[in-house]
Amino acid sequence: MAAAAPPLRFPSPAGVSLNMPSPSAAQTTQSPQASSSNLPIMANQQFQPYYLRPAYRFKTNPALSGMDLMVDGPGRRLRKNVANVRRHIDYISNVLNHVEARLWQYGKQDRIALQPDVLYQNFVSPPSSVPDKPVDCVLNKFVRAAMNKVKCPIYSVCWTPEGKRLITGASTGEFTLWNGTAFNFETILQAHDAAIRALKWSHNDQWLVSADHDGFVKYWQPNMNNVHMYQAHKDEPIRSLR
Repeated sequence: MAAAAPPLRFPSPAGVSLNMPSPSAAQTTQSPQASSSNLPIMANQQFQPYYLRPAYRFKTNPALSGMDLMVDGPGRRLRKNVANVRRHIDYISNVLNHVEARLWQYGKQDRIALQPDVLYQNFVSPPSSVPDKPVDCVLNKFVRAAMNKVKCPIYSVCWTPEGKRLITGASTGEFTLWNGTAFNFETILQAHDAAIRALKWSHNDQWLVSADHDGFVKYWQPNMNNVHMYQAHKDEPIRSLR
């Protein structure tokens, strides 16, 4: 057997010798097969790219797992709450397409013919810009169903002049103002004592006229302020306004 090597001595500035035990023969001697088998593994871990390693795309970073944070401003971190994100419809892109295209499209022969493919979704225009081709205005995708606080029939519906809000007339005589983008209701107003049968905006978009089941007609300002009321038909419902 080989004799044990003497311990190593390191001189220190203070004159104190530091002794370290020498490695034993069993630790220094390794089999050539074990050392040679470890070399390819270390080489693969050090020099192989991450995207070439098996199942790299399906592995998550353990340092980032469990963290559902997002940075909002310098030094601030807020927890992301996906449940509070409301679904909405962005119609600005269609309007911008129409405004840009009408600069060089002088007629319907210059318009791009939309095909039933996902590649043409960026060329969609508002329905008012294609009156000669109503097939492009067919809506076949359900977006959202909104429920009022009190479940009751809705007899009349009309949009505000700017097209951002929706006014509904219920059988309880209430006006419900809905947001046309986020699909949530903004306010509820008791407008009539009977069911609201008809809603109509004036031609100058300054007055809202409503009629109920008892024959009363009311005039409203855009801020939902009632300015005038009279009974047009006695004990007869009004079902239409022109």
